[in-house]
Amino acid sequence: MITKKPDFFLLLFLAKKTRLFNNVELSTCKIALEFGGSQQTVSRKLRRLKEAGFVNLVSSPRGCEISLTKKGIARVKEHFLELQGFFSGAKSIKSLEGTFSFGIGEGKYYIAQKQYLEKFSALLGFKPYLGTLNLIVDTEKLSRFLLGTEPVFIEGFETGERSFGSIKAFHVKIFGKTKGAIIIPERTKHEKNVIEIISPVYLRRKYRLKAGSKIKLGIA
Repeated sequence: MITKKPDFFLLLFLAKKTRLFNNVELSTCKIALEFGGSQQTVSRKLRRLKEAGFVNLVSSPRGCEISLTKKGIARVKEHFLELQGFFSGAKSIKSLEGTFSFGIGEGKYYIAQKQYLEKFSALLGFKPYLGTLNLIVDTEKLSRFLLGTEPVFIEGFETGERSFGSIKAFHVKIFGKTKGAIIIPERTKHEKNVIEIISPVYLRRKYRLKAGSKIKLGIA
């Protein structure tokens, strides 16, 4: 479920601050206050963005002088054009069908983290079963489906051993009656056509799912 990759949400935050083409002086404390998270997390994510070639960082008396590189600007523009295409040409759909696929069991480890459990309970309104359900979906239909629902942002966190990335979650109903959520981690090993579902119940047992079973999701 988790693999290292640059933090795109932070890149968007910096794009707004720099208006894409300007330099700004910001301290990691100020970024942490506005963006969310700890100063240590922000520093780590900034380093990763720099290592990936998305931003320039130069130390200054006030903290850091930050600007987006050509690669960073191109990435933000790519995201903008993708979203523009969704909103100008795509119509939202109210249901999405996916095919159940067995995972490798990593979802349970991440869902079981106390910080995630507390945030899921507070922001989604339920305590999830300790595991995720993997569905293979059509990526275009997924995008159109998500247009019809508002995302819930779950902030990442750090423990003494490692860091855990942020998550976007979308409320859904499974087969029109069981509450759940699509979760899209900031860092993932899955292909774009594979999504993860969480729910307060053990979905695989409740619906007697087998590999290849069809699952229908609706907007909650």
